[in-house]
Amino acid sequence: MSRSRRLGVGASIVATLIASATATAAGPDIARVSFEDSYVDTQTCPGMALDTRLEAHVTVQSFTATRAQVHQRFIYSVAANGKRFTDNESYTKFVNPASGVTRFSGTQINIQVPGHGNLLADRGTITIDFTTDPWAVLFEAGPHPFFHGGYGLLCAYLAT
Repeated sequence: MSRSRRLGVGASIVATLIASATATAAGPDIARVSFEDSYVDTQTCPGMALDTRLEAHVTVQSFTATRAQVHQRFIYSVAANGKRFTDNESYTKFVNPASGVTRFSGTQINIQVPGHGNLLADRGTITIDFTTDPWAVLFEAGPHPFFHGGYGLLCAYLAT
């Protein structure tokens, strides 16, 4: 799944759920959504068709209009060029819709190839200001090869 589609799906879910939730003195509003999707991804590795199945579980806790916490558990099962891989993602986003700043903590990318192990893993914490062009990294801890380099390793694996 391309970086823009991945962030777009997450942002759409978050925006919808935060807009419909208002926190109370008793605690945050909590919304949960699960969904499945199947599609052919032609953006991640240009020139390749990646048959993709997504299983997603998202929990949004809305504390205020400027503070939300979103836990995302995405499992992508992908086949291309006779090869398969899985991307198991489990991370929490700490979102401030008013400022455009989001902190991601956990495993944002975890691409595993059967019989070979991890091919690409982004994990740890990264804080990004999405109002700038290009996006500004405000803080980073942990390896983030996907964020800095994209899917090059994955595309090379699928091409061989």
